[in-house]
Amino acid sequence: MGEPKRREQLISLGGVVILALILPGVLKLANSIARYVVERPLGPLPTVWRGLAQGGDNLKGFLDGITDKIAGLEPEYIRIDHIYDQFGVVEKGAGGLTFNWAELDKVVKKIQETKALPFFSLSYMPPAIASKDILSEPRDWNEWATVVQKTIEHYSGEMGLENVYYEVWNEPDLFGKWKMGGSKDYRTLYLYAALGAKRASGVKPFKIGGPATTGLYRNWVDNFFPYILKNQIRMDFFSWHRYDLDINRYAEDVRSVDRWIEAHPYFARVEKIVSEMGPRSEMGGENETGVGAAHVVATARELMYKARMGMNFAVSGNWGVVGRPRFGALALLSRLGDQRLSVSGEGTWVKAVGAKDGNKYQVLIVNYDSRQAHNEVVPVSFINLGQQTFTLRTEFLNGGVVTTEIASAGAVLQTNIPMPANSIALVELEPKPAK
Repeated sequence: MGEPKRREQLISLGGVVILALILPGVLKLANSIARYVVERPLGPLPTVWRGLAQGGDNLKGFLDGITDKIAGLEPEYIRIDHIYDQFGVVEKGAGGLTFNWAELDKVVKKIQETKALPFFSLSYMPPAIASKDILSEPRDWNEWATVVQKTIEHYSGEMGLENVYYEVWNEPDLFGKWKMGGSKDYRTLYLYAALGAKRASGVKPFKIGGPATTGLYRNWVDNFFPYILKNQIRMDFFSWHRYDLDINRYAEDVRSVDRWIEAHPYFARVEKIVSEMGPRSEMGGENETGVGAAHVVATARELMYKARMGMNFAVSGNWGVVGRPRFGALALLSRLGDQRLSVSGEGTWVKAVGAKDGNKYQVLIVNYDSRQAHNEVVPVSFINLGQQTFTLRTEFLNGGVVTTEIASAGAVLQTNIPMPANSIALVELEPKPAK
């Protein structure tokens, strides 16, 4: 069992604070409190939600006028696709391939203004080298390798960006009908991309992976990993997409990938990334409601210590989080401190993330129910805090804030949070300075 998973299960015995969530609708504190003692933070808080993804919807201008707003979410990466068919990157003349990064650089610089790094989906086939259209194979596989090589040399070399991600294609099972085997084999597409990455010189550390399928399909898992292993091809991360209201599916996906990652030391450092995710792949619906906001927090909790990132789709436009409740959910997540605290009592609907920000204790609670039926009053209890006065602040996604001062002499310090279906609350307990 890996160190992160051991941390997840850690129960300490000399506690400073207990965060207890009681799931029954009727409060019976004497009999029901689930106790999880925290002696110290469990380690860094895994910020799996700090990745965003944008598709072809207004790709050149999707950050115009909102870079400060997005920067407030503290994103680590912003994923973009269509980099080869919308920006005139590659041309071919009598002297061979030539490259013009000017238009794509403009988008990358806007991403940098948000303090994030680019996460490139290497798609689609540049028209200059395509055998047919942008979803086809190249006329010459070595030219595809060269395109990938030059992309990495420009962004990880000339621009000096460190730890950029390069993902081979976007939804290959849909866009191009690539398969595992046959005449249009995604593994060949990946092989030559990896060869191009290997040839890249003068570059800072970067990561390459894929396949970014529309979902996690067993055929793609069981036929891709053996191919990578047999040919000793570089793969730094394995990625897929998941649009699903059922948050259990996210953990099931990870377990399926782990069968390969944990079975052979060659894959020991392979990261798992959900490079597009959301309640639904279609625009509208739950993507624009409180259900979508609760989904953001619930899936983030589900993926903690299981995946490197879960990238919410999209930033702006028809699928975007900007101007919708999902943005508020990401903003609350971004407020959490960098140290994780354990939380007990999570159940079918109520999930929580505990964190410590300086001397402030935090618990972000979500009552996620895609059927919009489950309501609950959730007690949150802190104990063994010592004799001190605290400020207890509870902020709801809808904008309501309740602040009280409360003294503790070492007994249980408790607050009860009314949580309608798909509500989100950030509870913060902060010691008041001694006078």
